[in-house]
Amino acid sequence: MTGSSQEVVTTFEEGYINDLFERLKTQLIDEHPDGLMPRDAHPKMHGLVRAEFTVHDNLPPHYRIGIFAMPATYTAWVRFSNANSAAQPDAKRDIRGMAIKLEGVPGDKLSDEPDCAQNQDFLLISTDTFLCDNVQTFDGMVRAIQGSLWDKLRFFACNPGVVWRLICAFKVFANPLAIRYFSSTPYLLGDHPVKYCATPVAANTQAVPAHPGDNFLREAMVAQLAKQPAEFVFGIQRQSDPRSMPVENAAKRWDEAASPFEAVATLRILAQEFDTSERNRQGEDMRFSPWHCLPVHRPLGSINRARRVVYHGISQLRRRVNGVSL
Repeated sequence: MTGSSQEVVTTFEEGYINDLFERLKTQLIDEHPDGLMPRDAHPKMHGLVRAEFTVHDNLPPHYRIGIFAMPATYTAWVRFSNANSAAQPDAKRDIRGMAIKLEGVPGDKLSDEPDCAQNQDFLLISTDTFLCDNVQTFDGMVRAIQGSLWDKLRFFACNPGVVWRLICAFKVFANPLAIRYFSSTPYLLGDHPVKYCATPVAANTQAVPAHPGDNFLREAMVAQLAKQPAEFVFGIQRQSDPRSMPVENAAKRWDEAASPFEAVATLRILAQEFDTSERNRQGEDMRFSPWHCLPVHRPLGSINRARRVVYHGISQLRRRVNGVSL
């Protein structure tokens, strides 16, 4: 166990993480031998947009840590995306993503990548739990998906919880700006485990088009941000019970009745024109990681420890193949 973080690193974890990375890397190389290499997850981008992240005043002392220590407004980039490794039509059921990159954040970061020195990232998805409890199960799922039909049947028969979470998480949405997003995995806030969420301020009154185009989620964002901004309340959920809110089981939902999310900041997506070739290429090249952060916001759990290796390795591979400076 690692101090107050409650982390437990197993003897075999490194092997699962390395196997996961090698499988995802090999899959990307095999599927994209020529041309631009996309992300292994969240490759389809609905838009990279400019935003402001404003930390609220008069927060309780236990929230005034790191980014939230003082009231301030940070400029930010926000990338909205589909999770599936294939760039499929938006009408397909899927998990959606919101990746936030704050700029001008002083202090040493856990990542030593030069282009991340002044950034703090938050990675959120449209479901409040991760599909798998730990990296061993996640590596097993990827191995099964890449394997034979029998491999798939065997894995999902032995892991019904993963099947149920897939069913619950994969949905069709009308507009990325009207979705509630969650970190799904825990993080430190000082020395206390927490989770994050972003909740849209405006009520969702949109419906999925009767005959949706392949990119109707981007089109919904374009139409809305041409007229007005969009706002999210950024909230923090503090762990109230280590047994019912574990840091090493990313598939375990933290009960909001026991510990509600409390508003600490406002994320304001500015009104703008973003659907340009230059902005789209910028969104393709920009990298996000939960490890682009201040030490007081350190990611927790085996899924996040795997992300440190996988995100960095895949990013380096993509930049090399795509001719982006490392």
